[in-house]
Amino acid sequence: MPVEHLKSYWMKLTQIRRFGHVFVALICCCIPVAFASSAAAAHFSLPDWSELSPNNPPPARSYLAMTYDPVSGKIIAFGGFDSTGYLNDTWSFDGTGWAQISTQSAPPARAAAQMTYDSVTQKIVLFGGYDGTNYLGDTWLWDGSTLQWTQATPQHHPPAVTGPMLFPDPNGRADVFGGFDGQFYQLTMWQWNGSDWTQLSPPTVPFARASAAVATNTSTGQVVMFGGLADVNPNNTWTYDGTTWTLQSPAVQPLLVYAASAAFDPSLEGVVLFGGGSGGVDQNTTWLWDQVGATWTQLSIAHSPPAREGAGMSYDAALHRVILFGGQDNNGYFNDTWELVPAPTPTPTPTPTPSPTATLTPTPTPSVTPAPRATPRPRPTPHPRPTPQ
Repeated sequence: MPVEHLKSYWMKLTQIRRFGHVFVALICCCIPVAFASSAAAAHFSLPDWSELSPNNPPPARSYLAMTYDPVSGKIIAFGGFDSTGYLNDTWSFDGTGWAQISTQSAPPARAAAQMTYDSVTQKIVLFGGYDGTNYLGDTWLWDGSTLQWTQATPQHHPPAVTGPMLFPDPNGRADVFGGFDGQFYQLTMWQWNGSDWTQLSPPTVPFARASAAVATNTSTGQVVMFGGLADVNPNNTWTYDGTTWTLQSPAVQPLLVYAASAAFDPSLEGVVLFGGGSGGVDQNTTWLWDQVGATWTQLSIAHSPPAREGAGMSYDAALHRVILFGGQDNNGYFNDTWELVPAPTPTPTPTPTPSPTATLTPTPTPSVTPAPRATPRPRPTPHPRPTPQ
């Protein structure tokens, strides 16, 4: 498995020098993090995960590449690793079922590649990965109108790596950052211009890493990246605005994870992060990056996919749902499909119309002192409207 190369290399270099201060830091941080997380979660109307039962799901796998294709209106998934080897099959998901797509050509089998949609060329860009022997640096393009792969022939390209981070640049292009080349974690950043890769030189870049969770808030153009595997501490959150990267200082953030899944959910107005591995233990927590508050919030989910790493995740704009597929844990590989269902919008209780107050006519009496008017009945108090959660 490609990630085993990354994890073993990283753990050998870091386990001795980090154990002491990480242990102390965990003790110091557990109580305030738990408190802050609970307090922050109270501000959200919480969504929930729901397992789907689609027709013809792909065979179980992990470390696949997956993204949404606006041209075909479907999620596209490619490759990965299963219990027997590396894969190069292509699948689409339309909300009802999965379908394997037969293509005239396809990228060679691989795992831990990544792909993203380039809205300028209207094609999906796939880059990197590992095939069991080689770290890969080839570039492939998916055309949603023809449902075919084409190998690009750029004059320049990023280093051949496994576990790169691919994401939409705020300008609509496809960007790639980092990855692991077999010896070193990378921190170079490149942009696809439709026919060639151009190296970018932001004033500030994140520490070198691979297999980090990354997603772009398409409403604001902010890219969010968290965690991963690295020589230098990757337990941090970075954002990119199209010009430079900024190291954030959130009050709360997830446990350090690698190979977690991330996608932007417009209904939650934030980037959703799920699962990932942490020190060999897979997670099943769901987090939300709040750009306005510049912090992470752990969502209290009633039903969650089992813990896993290396799952594919993407926001399906046709279904208006974040979709999760596949991944692995210590017991094997998954081929289940899940969707993140937005919380229902509270239905306001209608305000009752007050009954009119009757004006009583006094009964005349012989007395010169007029009889007192009857006391009007009190108007009903409207039921308070529910406050959205």
